[in-house]
Parts: sequence; C-alpha cells; structure tokens
Amino acid sequence: MVEIRTLSAATLFLEKIQTYRGHCVLLFDARHVTRIDELDTAEWARLASDIRATELALIKAFQPDHVNIASLGQVVPHLHWHIIPRYVGDPRWGGPIWTTSPDEMQKVYLEESQYSDLVATIRAAL
Repeated sequence: MVEIRTLSAATLFLEKIQTYRGHCVLLFDARHVTRIDELDTAEWARLASDIRATELALIKAFQPDHVNIASLGQVVPHLHWHIIPRYVGDPRWGGPIWTTSPDEMQKVYLEESQYSDLVATIRAAL
C-alpha cells in the first residue's frame, strides 16, 4: 500500500491493487485492536470521523457511482476499513468485490507515477 496521510485516529493508504480506482485502506493507529467493540467511545468517534472524511474525499476526487465501506477483519488481524469507490461497469458492479478467492479476483496494477497521481488527488480532496 502507499501511504496517503495520517488522520485523527488512523492512517489512510492507497491499495496497490486498483481494480476499483481509488480503493483505500484506513488503518487504526492508536493501538492494536481487531474489532470495533475494543475501541472506547472517543476512539470510535475519531475513527468514524476519519472514515467519513475519507469517503467524502474519494467522492470529491473520483465522482464514483457508489462507495463500499467494509471492515471484515478476517485476513489482516488489525482493525482497518476498506473504502472502495464503485463505478457502473466495474468488474463486480451491483455486488460485493469479495465473492471469489483472492487468486481469482481481477487485479489492476498501475505505474508508480499513476499511484503518485492518485495519492496527490486524494490528498488534495481531504
């Protein structure tokens, strides 16, 4: 992943697999937790604010048709959220992106300069 910016409770990263343009991961930073119920009220409020700020920035930056927000916690055992812009005609439009094994999923990788451009676009929208 490519670091975008540290927010109030989490650090925002651009996912290297860009099948869904602008797919980001927001990683809770304050301490190691695996589930929302492990957060105190203030931590949850700060994290929720970061999730909202990220979603709004991605909408501003990319004008997606929808945004998926997911915290599954099954593969990486640390609290994190995927914020995924969705576009009519994307490979899984109308459904979740995780319906097959990771090996079977379509993977789009970019040139390094394209990652830098996406990061700059998202930073400007935050």
